[in-house]
Amino acid sequence: MKPNYTKYVIFFLVILFGVAADQWTKDYAASRLATQRGGLVDHPIYLPIDESARGETVATFLSAEFESNTPEEIDTIARFHTQKRDGTQLAPDSPLEALDEIKVTNRKVVVIDGYWDYQYTENPGAAFGLLADGHEDWRVPFFVIVSLLAVLMILFILRGVLPDQRLMIWGLSFIASGAIGNFIDRIRFGYVIDFIVWKYTDAYRWPTFNIADALICIGVGLMAIELIRDMFRKPVEEASEPVEQVG
Repeated sequence: MKPNYTKYVIFFLVILFGVAADQWTKDYAASRLATQRGGLVDHPIYLPIDESARGETVATFLSAEFESNTPEEIDTIARFHTQKRDGTQLAPDSPLEALDEIKVTNRKVVVIDGYWDYQYTENPGAAFGLLADGHEDWRVPFFVIVSLLAVLMILFILRGVLPDQRLMIWGLSFIASGAIGNFIDRIRFGYVIDFIVWKYTDAYRWPTFNIADALICIGVGLMAIELIRDMFRKPVEEASEPVEQVG
């Protein structure tokens, strides 16, 4: 029987596009979202002021720069979370100087009010912050080794997957994409960038996640569906097999 290379093509193409989407969204979040929480995350963003913005107020400049924010949110950012390069606090009506740079210490994007936000955070642990408090000297190498072993295990499982187990192929591909995406973060930064917040008001909040985490969850779901289908498929195949006549 000829080896089936289609599953490997799907596997590596999904990884290519999945990892690219994950890294692009994380880099975009890092450059456009700001968070300052004492002892946890200190991630400001810096916005250069070009010649065309000379004399504009901070609020006007931020309104053009942050189109996803409402006027009320812009006013809050300009009033409380915007500074000059030297740390001087700015006000919404402060005039800007060309070739300067302003520092924004807090900025989030509300997608669906009370349910869905984009907020930058850094997760040094695994999913849901597991082992986040571990010492960096062993935590980062531990997660790097685990990620590499996970990808090798996925390749080993993929080798035995049959061509008609399409959901299993896609599921393994999604899981590998997510694992590699977060692996790259750990190599680059020593932590994973998360920015997607799902919640119900502020009382119930799902742990902040990223595209890589979403790919892993989708992959696990596809694998579960395939395994359940296989459980029902085998009895049907056995029942349809002809019974051998004796005598």
